[in-house]
Amino acid sequence: MSRIHHTEPTPDPRFPFPHTPAPTRCRTRPELFDLGFGDLSGDTKKAAHKRLEQARRACSACPVVTACLRWALVNETPENVFAGTTPAQRRVLRRRLADRLGPDWVDVLAARDQARRERAAAARHTPLPVSQARIVHLDRELNGPLYVLPRLTSEEQRLNCSRLEACLKAA
Repeated sequence: MSRIHHTEPTPDPRFPFPHTPAPTRCRTRPELFDLGFGDLSGDTKKAAHKRLEQARRACSACPVVTACLRWALVNETPENVFAGTTPAQRRVLRRRLADRLGPDWVDVLAARDQARRERAAAARHTPLPVSQARIVHLDRELNGPLYVLPRLTSEEQRLNCSRLEACLKAA
């Protein structure tokens, strides 16, 4: 009679487990993130849901929450709370990623991350010309930090460029 041995899946090296020098709640209070929702009833179920809400609040303030979620999604963590999500929520997110990016969504995310790292490395080695750096500086002064903005019409783009150029001339 042969036995099937179940082994833990090997973590994807393209998505390392996130670390931060600051102590996170999952490191200081790991019991808060260990939730078994089996056949719970009464007070035990209420206590588990209370711990889940505490874990979600702790995750919302964590500096590595995004990387933690990516790690948990890619490595298919079957239990516990990661980035404020339960295993069932992560299964739904994985299905959505597969619907949007295809069955090889992990490879797509890894390729996007690699391209982002390459662009960042190239930007460190090829700084902006002084005129473009001034525009970026003025834009940050006037508009604050860069957020994802809706697509501008060509007329709005021309208007913004003329305003920035006028500011440069005035400076």
